[in-house]
Amino acid sequence: MREQLLEILDRFPGRRMVVVGDPIADEFLYGRIARVSREAPVLVLEYGDLVRVPGGAANAAHNLLDLECAVTVAGFAGRDEAGDRLEALLGGKGADTRALVRLRSCSTPVKTRILAGAHHSAGQQVVRIDRAPAGSPSPSSLWPRLRGALRSADGIIVSDYGYGSIDEALFERLRGAALERGIPIVVDSRFRMTRFHGATAITPNITELEAAAGIAINGNALLLGKTARAALRRQKLDSLLVTQGRFGMTLFRKRRPPLHIPVYGTDEVADVTGAGDTVIAVYTLALACGARAEDAARLANYAGGIVVMKRGTATTTRAELRAAVGSDL
Repeated sequence: MREQLLEILDRFPGRRMVVVGDPIADEFLYGRIARVSREAPVLVLEYGDLVRVPGGAANAAHNLLDLECAVTVAGFAGRDEAGDRLEALLGGKGADTRALVRLRSCSTPVKTRILAGAHHSAGQQVVRIDRAPAGSPSPSSLWPRLRGALRSADGIIVSDYGYGSIDEALFERLRGAALERGIPIVVDSRFRMTRFHGATAITPNITELEAAAGIAINGNALLLGKTARAALRRQKLDSLLVTQGRFGMTLFRKRRPPLHIPVYGTDEVADVTGAGDTVIAVYTLALACGARAEDAARLANYAGGIVVMKRGTATTTRAELRAAVGSDL
């Protein structure tokens, strides 16, 4: 299995991937605990550092770029500072950002996480502030900008965080393009998983699957299997990859038994922010390289285990994946 997975990794460079969805600006504000405020029972933090990185669909694209792919990223961002930073970072790494539409009528989604720590300890997240985008862009306006990239694409990622860059009509056009080219189209939807039918795969976390099914699975493997198989049938998927945090992930496929993959590395994680973006990036990229779903899931599991051991929204590289595969099998 080791040689098989390493061979898939060797096919990563140069693959042409299209990422469509909601780009988000992730911010991490680090502060050192100074004292308790005299004004209220809250901590006073001394400002340390502000780190800004791509999130959401932009994070999936960022992961693909660090895996040495050619990437087209499509979605809506505002004509604001956060949008400027996202476009500059992705474009600076070689992404085609011509389908990243910058609008004065909307703002870029920003998630600011405030982390507090003592002088010699790692910061812990104490609060998150979300700035949701203003304005309601039309996803159909992205289609003319995507058609050229889709003609040579090896795989498509749909990253739906609920901010308006993707809807069922645009997804159907993307799915049609994927069917025409015979390439995978994989969806990660935060709130609307049940609306995407006929994708190659969907990659929900366990909470998203529970919300979509309207039930609490609570670690029940039989109930998880029943729920996942129902989603496979109802949404006409080839596979469903359910991530479960420290319990690893489980791959469900048509007419095949489930494959459970234990978490890679330690379950003492540093930060889970953006791990789902990494999982869908590696899973889709491996499928685009011709990998079987089970091998793509194993590589995605390694990737997820690597990034949760890093602080903040992180990416992984082929070198890190090769080292993980080589040391684990």
